Amino acid sequence: MKNFFVFNEGFSKSKTASYILSLQLDDFSYSYVILDPINKVYDAINHHNFEKKVINKHIVEKAEVMIKEDLFLSKNYKTVYFNYSTNKSTLVPAELFDRKKIKQIFTFTHKLEEFEELHFNYIKEVDSYNIFAMPSDLTTLLVNKFPEIVFVHQNNIFIKTLVEKGKAVKFKLPVVHVNVNSNFFDIGIYMDDKFVMVNSYRYNDKNDFIYYLLNTLEQYKIKVNKMHFNVSGILEKDTDFYNFVLKFIPKLNFLSLQNKMKFNFKDIDQHLIFNLLNLHNADN
Repeated sequence: MKNFFVFNEGFSKSKTASYILSLQLDDFSYSYVILDPINKVYDAINHHNFEKKVINKHIVEKAEVMIKEDLFLSKNYKTVYFNYSTNKSTLVPAELFDRKKIKQIFTFTHKLEEFEELHFNYIKEVDSYNIFAMPSDLTTLLVNKFPEIVFVHQNNIFIKTLVEKGKAVKFKLPVVHVNVNSNFFDIGIYMDDKFVMVNSYRYNDKNDFIYYLLNTLEQYKIKVNKMHFNVSGILEKDTDFYNFVLKFIPKLNFLSLQNKMKFNFKDIDQHLIFNLLNLHNADN
């Protein structure tokens, strides 16, 4: 995805104290959306790629530069939602969740590095808690800059959308959602009128991607021609990656906004930043 910055004609940088900022950061880029909650409009969107992948705790140094050099990240906002996109998360049913044991639960499936700390979100649609890791210094940096910040993992929006779509389908075929990130993807399944699973897989190329995808479908006995397949994230139309996926999944749907916010940027495909556009709904 190329760098871009777009904004509405009436957007005013002097009014940010009444706006909502949704910010997303990963090892390859950062993006943000500025929303006007009063007029219910997306006022500005920015996506910026880093020159190279940022390794582990060095993401904090990159975030410091990002906040210092980006004019709109130096502003104050009514509320800030932040997503550190990572595949290091685990979903726990509410009945089994104990905040005193989150490290024990998390390290059963993931390694917690010395420079990381744990956060969690409750996802009411599946009555579960999602535990995820973030660099501790990144948390400190962002809290100091944005005291009103809310930390949200991408699976929060991902699962909410999956369940909403699953409940809405007229023909009860399985609903499969995939959210594509730079080096991993999230996959979720809703079938037989219930949420079934969510998982993440790291991939190096398009062959890795399709291997893990098809294996997951086979594991749950889902046929590619008998499912609703929805995609968000950085799978861009008319690219080699996209055309390769179409060979195996001939019918896919790119997710688009279903909320009441105005989106006036016709040149921006909504699915590319779908989670980010909905991040402000994380605690609804």
